[in-house]
Amino acid sequence: RIDMSQTRLVDLTIMENLIDFKRINDNNGGDVKLIGLENHVASTSHNRALKIITGRVKKRITKRQIRLQKVANRNGWSFQREVDWNTSYLRNFHFFDSRPIEMKSNSLQGLDVENNAQWEIADIVFDEGALLALEVYQTTVQIVRLPSSIPRFIIDKEGLFDKIFDRVKVFSGSKGDIDFVKYAGFSSKFQLSGEDENAVRGFFTDDLISFLEQNEIHHVESNGEALMIFKYLHIARTDEVQNMLTFSHNLLKHMNLKEGS
Repeated sequence: RIDMSQTRLVDLTIMENLIDFKRINDNNGGDVKLIGLENHVASTSHNRALKIITGRVKKRITKRQIRLQKVANRNGWSFQREVDWNTSYLRNFHFFDSRPIEMKSNSLQGLDVENNAQWEIADIVFDEGALLALEVYQTTVQIVRLPSSIPRFIIDKEGLFDKIFDRVKVFSGSKGDIDFVKYAGFSSKFQLSGEDENAVRGFFTDDLISFLEQNEIHHVESNGEALMIFKYLHIARTDEVQNMLTFSHNLLKHMNLKEGS
């Protein structure tokens, strides 16, 4: 545990080293916690450079955070706007195999009662590219923990990542894109890959494929026990957060989920 609460100044290099130290240890099964960062505010535009101002906590609440808090209060959800450096669970998804995650914040959490699924929507910052030429991206992702296990798969909008950054790595042993002859429109619109092609084909029923064809999707990934969804390549507006929740709720209704299977 590294306590930053009594530190008067944390410059860019120190912060980068601390985050890298935490990331390496977390990847190797460790559990490094950075505490006391709530006492710091950014001293530069870089998200890793933090400092204390006159020894007092200085917190800025954005209009978006206020709106998200109101949405949470109205629906009985929880909302945590502070930075959370613990992003280890996101590394259980293929998308982040080679994309280091800096942090997450503005975490909205609740329960999809009808589908019996716990979910979280949060803003994240992640890196892409070689060590000396990193591009930093911000997006809003949703994690939905499922009531039963499903096949591991990835759905991407066809050609999207080729234009923006490296294509997501396919699963080990996968033959690549899984096409459905009966649904040529779906197969031309999306790239689907999976760890077990037969299991994926069996899971993607006519009803599920038809639903997906009618929706705008950027990335949907299953790690077997949860879904990771992001629909926008930017921090989602409040109305877009609502759209993500509506999409995930309807998506689960079209999936064959049997609790306890």
